[in-house]
Amino acid sequence: MPHSQTISCLDIGTTKITTIVANLVDAKSTPNIIGVSSTTAKGFKKGQIINLEQASQTITESIESAERMANLEINQVFVSLTAPHFESINSHGVAAISNPNGEITQDDIFRAIEAAKAITLPPNKEIIHSIPRIFTVDGQDGVVDPIGMNGIRLEVDSHLILASTPAIKNLTKCLKDINIKIISLAYSGLTAGLACLSETENELGVALVDIGGYNTSVTIFIDNSPDCSFCLPVGANNITADLAIGLRLPLIDAEKIKIRLAQLADKKGFNDEIDLSNIGITTDNNKLSISSTVNGIIKPRIEEIIHLVWQEICNRGFQNLIPAGIVLTGGGAETIELKKIAQKIIPLPLRIGEPLKLNGLVDDIASPAYSSTIGSILFFQNSKQIPHTSNKKINIPFKQIFQKIKNFLAPLLP
Repeated sequence: MPHSQTISCLDIGTTKITTIVANLVDAKSTPNIIGVSSTTAKGFKKGQIINLEQASQTITESIESAERMANLEINQVFVSLTAPHFESINSHGVAAISNPNGEITQDDIFRAIEAAKAITLPPNKEIIHSIPRIFTVDGQDGVVDPIGMNGIRLEVDSHLILASTPAIKNLTKCLKDINIKIISLAYSGLTAGLACLSETENELGVALVDIGGYNTSVTIFIDNSPDCSFCLPVGANNITADLAIGLRLPLIDAEKIKIRLAQLADKKGFNDEIDLSNIGITTDNNKLSISSTVNGIIKPRIEEIIHLVWQEICNRGFQNLIPAGIVLTGGGAETIELKKIAQKIIPLPLRIGEPLKLNGLVDDIASPAYSSTIGSILFFQNSKQIPHTSNKKINIPFKQIFQKIKNFLAPLLP
């Protein structure tokens, strides 16, 4: 029987922090989810740390809950994240073939990719992904895999994804303070793409629109590679805020209504009114008209978000390069009538991106809200950075808690 490995991924979104643990047999097998936990992102704002102590507590809560479910101690994680500070640049690199007989090796590819990374970066930015898109060998372009070919000059077009250096350092410090090591980082636009997009969409050209709580990230894939990545500072929480203002309710009640409406969207023949008392909301008038709420409050905000996305895609010149259309995913993609409204704005094929079905404990995460989370497992499964170490079973659950209490009290003792 093949020996399985276990990996843990921490997905840092704008409204929730999710830890997912999976068993892997090899790079082609379907991951088996053995632990998953999602926690409200306290200490974070729009995917960035604003309170180090609260952020540490949030991550600790998420990780410890996943540990108990998986019966494993987590001390290293792969991290996927998104935030407004992410941006992308396409770069070109050139390398001379080093082999005397002209045969291209992996070392030549590595040097060409490194040459593409040798650019002047914006202040306080660092490269977290350098993805080779297409190679050119002695003027012959369109080469997907040049290894073994003969030539003198190797060129590569790479897609570079940049992130804020201070933001990455703060996250690293946050995890280090709770004794968690970051193995590798990934932009969630890439991870969500693995979970939602088909091979045909990737090849033809498609835009993946991940609508989170506070941000909407857009990643455009052409010829099976990312070609453009950007993030807009709007999301599903803007809809919640509009509901709170329009209905004169607290934000927590507005969120309950938004979730209830999303649940009703999957049902046919539901009444136009909902009884707010059934979802724990008490007002002077407990009846809420669905059509009035959608048309008067939700629809204008959805139209604004979709218009911003489509305008940015057009401004960057990709409207005619994505014949496979738009795939909407993320928690915001579950908003009632989102697809119907978006189809009137975007003149391309459009669908809601559901993540791939994995094995194991997946009932609670089989929705667009967890596309980047599920995709993070697939992304790092395909990477070559998975540590070949066995995970430690938790035999005494209180040991870890005791150690954390001890570490907390140590500076206070004489």
